[in-house]
Amino acid sequence: MGSSVVDGGDHSRLRQLNERAVLASVRAAGELRVAQIVEQSGLGRTAVEEVLSSLVTRRWLVEESPAIRGRGRPARSYRFRAEAGYVAGLDIGAFSVRGVLTDLDGRMLANAHRSVTPETPRKQRLATADRVIADCAREAGVPVARVWAIGAGTTGLVDAAGTVVRANAIPDWGGTDLAGHFTAQLVVADNDSQLAALAEQRRGGADHSADMVFLHAGRRTGLALVLDGQLRRGAFGAAADMSALRGVAWEAALEYLHAVVPAEIPTVDKAERAFAAAHDGDRAARTAVRKYARAMAVAAATAIAIVDPRLLVLGGAFSQAADVLLEPLADELERLCPRVPELHASALGSLCVALGAASLAEDAINARLLSPSRGPLPQLSARSL
Repeated sequence: MGSSVVDGGDHSRLRQLNERAVLASVRAAGELRVAQIVEQSGLGRTAVEEVLSSLVTRRWLVEESPAIRGRGRPARSYRFRAEAGYVAGLDIGAFSVRGVLTDLDGRMLANAHRSVTPETPRKQRLATADRVIADCAREAGVPVARVWAIGAGTTGLVDAAGTVVRANAIPDWGGTDLAGHFTAQLVVADNDSQLAALAEQRRGGADHSADMVFLHAGRRTGLALVLDGQLRRGAFGAAADMSALRGVAWEAALEYLHAVVPAEIPTVDKAERAFAAAHDGDRAARTAVRKYARAMAVAAATAIAIVDPRLLVLGGAFSQAADVLLEPLADELERLCPRVPELHASALGSLCVALGAASLAEDAINARLLSPSRGPLPQLSARSL
């Protein structure tokens, strides 16, 4: 932080800016000594001491017990109370509702999963999402009341207000007001593939600044773009949405996988069984995986031709079958693309959407915590936002 935080305005306004400068410095570092806070915030030591005292009193920061080494007074250090509140991330899909719970620094503390079907009524699907949040809170040992924000990812097109505009996979899901349903003070929502890409960009192993096409492969398939290190939603949140294009046969491609496993296997398990059989060398399963990869490659190649990314990341539940899926996907892309980007499989698996939703909610909290327009930071409580 530069010295601009102390320019202009009255004393009250300056104090608010100083508080956010100090809070941002400590939170970014995890823990800082007073001298480091002075250096990073650009404030004088007296101003920093006053702000630290106030932030500790209001429970935003905690003074850590210093280690005593040698003579003299040990250096005091402070850390942000990431355990002061919690964030829930949801993946509300046609076949399942998954959730994660993180602290305010994004550390995952719990995750949970409940099954639904495409025919599950809207009210029941939302109630299942509520139960998943409660499951996560119970596993983490924290009250649901301390969940400050909820991020929700779901199939279909979601507008900026958190309403599902269109959802082909769930009959009654269009028009669902996700932001209006949950009782947390802060609720944000977006398309599941967009949030899976956000999770990969924030938590995955790829270069965070690289241009990336994210292929979200599972029982539902989608694409998302990260350009110049930023998730690109587009003007209406539909960037890279190719679900309506006739040449993209994503849903039909699943039938290649389903056809090579016994009919009595539940539909939700068929693709995983096909990948397992391919891994074991079954020729019919390997052929089915190659046909599936060919369908995936058509849409991916279209996005690659437009943005020329450095990375293509295979994510979603099917990324766990990368050992049998990446090679045929790469072969198909070599046939379709003048230049094939680096191919990586995400390590986030089936939690990618829920983790991306949590990241979206964390961003919303950060905007409220650190925005200079928000006024003085309040006394911290379970519902401080």
